Amino acid sequence: MLYSRSILFFICSVLLQPCLHASPGNVSEADICSAYRQDPATEDDHIKSTASIPYGYGLLWKITIPEGGNGYLFGTLHSQDRNVTSLPPPVKLALVKSRRLALEVIPDQAANDAFTSAIYDDENYDLSKLLDPGIYSWLETHITDYNIPVESLPRLKPWAAFTLIGRPRPVRAITQEMALMHEAERVNLPVSGLESMQELVQTLDGIPQNDQLTILYDTICNHSKIIRQTRDLMEMYLARDLAAIVRFNDQPHHDETVFKHFMDAVLYDRNQRLVGRIERYLHEGQAFIAIGASHLPDEKGLLKLLEDRGYLIERVY
Repeated sequence: MLYSRSILFFICSVLLQPCLHASPGNVSEADICSAYRQDPATEDDHIKSTASIPYGYGLLWKITIPEGGNGYLFGTLHSQDRNVTSLPPPVKLALVKSRRLALEVIPDQAANDAFTSAIYDDENYDLSKLLDPGIYSWLETHITDYNIPVESLPRLKPWAAFTLIGRPRPVRAITQEMALMHEAERVNLPVSGLESMQELVQTLDGIPQNDQLTILYDTICNHSKIIRQTRDLMEMYLARDLAAIVRFNDQPHHDETVFKHFMDAVLYDRNQRLVGRIERYLHEGQAFIAIGASHLPDEKGLLKLLEDRGYLIERVY
């Protein structure tokens, strides 16, 4: 299964907590997870209001260049659900009117191979030595649901583990990114990538290992809840309510420092890097650019960054 940025919907909402790795003695999984399953109290002052979130409603945006010309920016959801992969008519129309499709990462075999080779560490690494036995045992039981052989588990990097299990089990169906690519190929549009899989892997490898382990523990301990919440997040997406997703992610966290570092690495720092690449495609003329919807809204989102650079932003859908 090709990895894409479902991590931003399915993991950004994780309620991170203090690290509890390598507990001494025979500590059960339930004991380890008890702290992770303490839901934080809702604090109304902490949650942003919809009105304060720039570009909080809409998935497809027309971007007009100050010197003339335009393109489209579309927020995607890495999902295999038919409600998502069936492209809405305004999206399909904008795509076929364009001259190029630029995806966040091209979902091809080369990207799949790059991801598969990057998720394992060298032979001197052993994930089982970094985790409590109960937590590792949970992974042994569930990791095969995500097409990882049990015998390969000791070499699996923590970020790869929480990325894989932090979403529903893969099924034999295309993703939304694949649906966009197939439609572009049908009308003979060239397809490009904003980022290579190698660049994305470098971002994830750069997350400190202790932070990776914290997120992995939290993902395991709250796995059932996270999988249930993916349905809520999909409904927010289908309602085009990006502000609701921002508010969902903005609930209090037990370890705000770990959460901030993670969000900076996978979202905000990448926005700063990707906005220049988006501009280049826009200036080439009539580009349709598709990127994970969490990249679009809020003060550090791509739409606000483009607005600040002088582009006119209009919601289409």
